[in-house]
Amino acid sequence: MRGGERQLLYLACALREAGHENIIACRRGGALEAEAVRLDLEPLRLPFLAEWDPLSAALLRRAARRRATEHPVVVHAHTGHTASTAFLAGLAGGPPWVVHRRVDFPLSGWLSRRLKYESAGRVIAVSEAIARILRGQGLPDEKLAVVRDSVPTDADEARAAGAALLAPPTAERRRELRARLGREWHVDPQAPWIGNIAALVPHKDQATFLRAAASIRERKPGASFWIVGEGPLREELESLAREIGVADAVRFTGFQKDPGAWLQALDVFVLSSWGEGMGSVLLEAMACGLPIAATTAGGIGEVVEDGRTALLAQPRDPKGLAAAACRLLDEPGLAQKVAAAAARELKRFSLREAAAKTQQIYEQAWAERGGAPPPPLPSQAVGGRGRAEEARRR
Repeated sequence: MRGGERQLLYLACALREAGHENIIACRRGGALEAEAVRLDLEPLRLPFLAEWDPLSAALLRRAARRRATEHPVVVHAHTGHTASTAFLAGLAGGPPWVVHRRVDFPLSGWLSRRLKYESAGRVIAVSEAIARILRGQGLPDEKLAVVRDSVPTDADEARAAGAALLAPPTAERRRELRARLGREWHVDPQAPWIGNIAALVPHKDQATFLRAAASIRERKPGASFWIVGEGPLREELESLAREIGVADAVRFTGFQKDPGAWLQALDVFVLSSWGEGMGSVLLEAMACGLPIAATTAGGIGEVVEDGRTALLAQPRDPKGLAAAACRLLDEPGLAQKVAAAAARELKRFSLREAAAKTQQIYEQAWAERGGAPPPPLPSQAVGGRGRAEEARRR
């Protein structure tokens, strides 16, 4: 369960609240299936044997055709790999489909661009930075739409999403969190806590976070650093921490189901990515009232603004990132000011707005395939999918 999976489920829940049926196509026994079931979203279990899996595509196509006898169906692929499944399912009169693009990497080649993206009814980018890359690779403007990632911004959205509403902690709650985590991880709760929450994969660049930690320790010898997440680079990062002399101050927590508790306990959140489609974890940090030091990679600058809602440094610049974090630690007034300004920006990233924009995209994709989209228009999400609320639809 990473940011993309969480965003998929947020969208499905928000669309359900608006009256649409959502079905989550996923692997049997995986974390996405478990979360879909918890949220009372109907799963469609597909084998996903390979990227171009004709069996999964055939099963998806059959399920879509069954539903299409009752109402319009749109397939929504949330990853590049599931775009392959959607493309195959949509051949020769299959359901219309759209694809999400969450990363700011160039498309891998002509075939990928042609089949996965140009063939889709719409391509949804989570930032203008991604949309620019796609335009530069030849995708036409009329094919592209930008729908930014979202987060529950009020109690109603949180209820609909089956999620806790993130908010700044009370002083008592913060003391309790730091005391508990300090005991569990043998960390001084009175020391500065600086954290990164992200999968341990190359573009998240926790290596730069570790090198920034070394610089911060020169000015803040007692500081503690948290890397919350799991991934293939964990051993390499732990080795780097030992090599540069910060292993005693860094805690690798692995995957955590409740990142909000960690955000509420930190003093500064640091996002060190050299590549970032948008950085939905920034929204969670903003909701928790946590001051942010981040890089300018990808779509980060569309979420936070340097000097107003965060302090930013260039990618792969550990000293610049360390300087931003230290300034937030040294200047509590500034930290409070940028955190409060960031929290006010959250209304731009509501679940309702993301769902409304996505519904329009579904309607366009359906209409272009020859249908007149009557409300409500259901959605079917590849990599994620949910059960209709019949009473609401009627």
